Amino acid sequence: MMKRFGVICAIFLIVNISFGQSLNDFVNKGLEDNDISQRLPQLDTLITIAKNNSPRLKFFDSDFEYWDGQITLEKRAWLNNINLDAAYGYGIFDNLSDQQIAGDPGSQTLFSTEQSRYTVGASIKLPLSSIFNRGRKIKNAKAEADKSKYQKDFAEWELEQLIVRQYNDLIKAHRLFFISNSIVESYKVQAVRADKDFANGAINVTEYTRLQQMLNQAISAFESQRSEFLIALKSLEGTVGIKIEF
Repeated sequence: MMKRFGVICAIFLIVNISFGQSLNDFVNKGLEDNDISQRLPQLDTLITIAKNNSPRLKFFDSDFEYWDGQITLEKRAWLNNINLDAAYGYGIFDNLSDQQIAGDPGSQTLFSTEQSRYTVGASIKLPLSSIFNRGRKIKNAKAEADKSKYQKDFAEWELEQLIVRQYNDLIKAHRLFFISNSIVESYKVQAVRADKDFANGAINVTEYTRLQQMLNQAISAFESQRSEFLIALKSLEGTVGIKIEF
């Protein structure tokens, strides 16, 4: 009886070892055939697309454009102190006589004519604040424009780091998802064998229950890894701004 039990254990151990080796071969070969990194867009391409679609980077572009315009406005602010006035009138006007124009004090005659009149005038005022604060205002506008540019550069660096991390997380999650699926399939095969062995009395209830629990745990791990894979995929798609097909 003990001899028979020893033979059964030896056979079970050999089967498990050979089955484990074939599973490893299957997983390794399967990962080569199902390498998601070979079907994903290139990392540089994803980074470029993400930069073009990033609302944050577009905000910094608009902010820089605004402050760049403010520099021009501050440089031209002195024009606000120059006023040009023009007026036009048409009707009957009283005019001085030639004698009055010549300076004859005895001539008091005015004559009326129907005519058009144009008047043009210019005035300049230079407040001291405009003179002394002009340079400072221009420097402030330039500083704001530079700050917006540097903020965009930093945001681009952060975006690149995020995409690299999410890209690698997606590849890792896909590989673990594939491996967990392979493990579930292997335990399903073992479960079928366990059903036959239990029906034939080759294994007891304890061993049969243990194999069923291992299958349930493998299925639970598979579902968890499936969720991680989908989260990694959606996170990368959300950052890049496109739907990734592979």
